[in-house]
Amino acid sequence: MTSAVGIGIDVAKAKVDVASTDGSLVLTVERTAEGLAGLVEQLADFDVHRVVLEASGGYERAVLDVLCAADLPVVLVQPKRARAVANALGRRAKTDAIDAAVLAWMALHAVDSDPLYSPLPETMERLRELVFRRKQLVESIGADTKRKRKARTEAAIASFERTLAFLKAEKKAIEKGINATIAELDHLAGAVEALESVKGVGRVTAATLLVTVPELGRIGRKPVSALVGVAPWNRDSGTKSAHRYIHGGRTAARCSLYMAALSAIRHGSPPLRTLYERLRAKGKPAKVAIVACMRKLLIHLNSTMRSYLSRPTAPAIVPT
Repeated sequence: MTSAVGIGIDVAKAKVDVASTDGSLVLTVERTAEGLAGLVEQLADFDVHRVVLEASGGYERAVLDVLCAADLPVVLVQPKRARAVANALGRRAKTDAIDAAVLAWMALHAVDSDPLYSPLPETMERLRELVFRRKQLVESIGADTKRKRKARTEAAIASFERTLAFLKAEKKAIEKGINATIAELDHLAGAVEALESVKGVGRVTAATLLVTVPELGRIGRKPVSALVGVAPWNRDSGTKSAHRYIHGGRTAARCSLYMAALSAIRHGSPPLRTLYERLRAKGKPAKVAIVACMRKLLIHLNSTMRSYLSRPTAPAIVPT
C-alpha cells in the first residue's frame, strides 16, 4: 500500500472540481488566480502521485500553468480516454464531480507511463497562438468564400468581399508575426530552417510541428507516429485480422502533415511519390497511400530534428 494519492481536476469555464483517491479532498474552486492559489495550498498537504486533467477547450491551460509552477506532477489526458475509463469503472453518469473522481483514479492507476505536462517557453507559446490564429483565419476565409458563391444580391456579395479582404489582410499580418517570432531566437529559426529543408515542408508546417509536437527529434519513430496519429493500429482477434487504421493523435499536426505530404507527392519528393505510386499499384485506396506517405515524412522530419538538436550549437527549443 502507498500513502500517495491521485488528484483529479475537472475544469470548466468558471470553476474546477477537485477529487482525491482517498476521498479526503472533494471541493469546487473558482477558476481564478485566487481560487487556484488556494487549491495549490491545499494540495501541499498531500503526497501527490499525479494530478490529472483533461483537455477542456483551452480553459485548462491556466490551471496547468499554476500547477506546474508549484512543481506538481501533472498529466493532461484526452476527454475520450477519460470517458472510456469511466465506462470501464461503471461510472455511466457524467457530472463534473464524477469526472474529477475518475481523473483521480487515473492519476493513481493509469498514467504512470504518460509524460508529465511541461509548459512551453514564452516565445513558443506566442508562436503557438499565432499558428492557431492563422488556422482560424484560413477556416473563416474558406467558409466565407463558400457562402459568397451562394449569395445572389449585390449587397450581400459586397459584404462578403469586405469581410474576405479584412480576413486576408489579417492573415498576412499574422504570418508576418510568425516570421518575426521565428527570427527572434536563433535556435528557433535554425529548427524551422532544418524542417524546411525537407521537400514539401513550408514555414507554416514547420512552425505548426514545432508547437504541436515539441517532442519531435527527442523520441523514436514509432512513438512520434502514434503521437501525431499516423500509426496504424491492429484490429486482430482470434483468426480474424481486420484492416488497420489510424486513430487519435494531435489533429493540428496531422492536418498540417497531410498538406505537406500532398505537396511532396505532387511536386517535391521522389521517394514519397514512388511510395504513393507503389501502394496505389497494389490496390491501396488513395487516402491509405497518403497516410503511409505522411508517416514516412514524419519519420524523416523526426530524424532531421534529432540531427539538428544533436549539434552542440543548437540549444533545446523546449525544456526536456
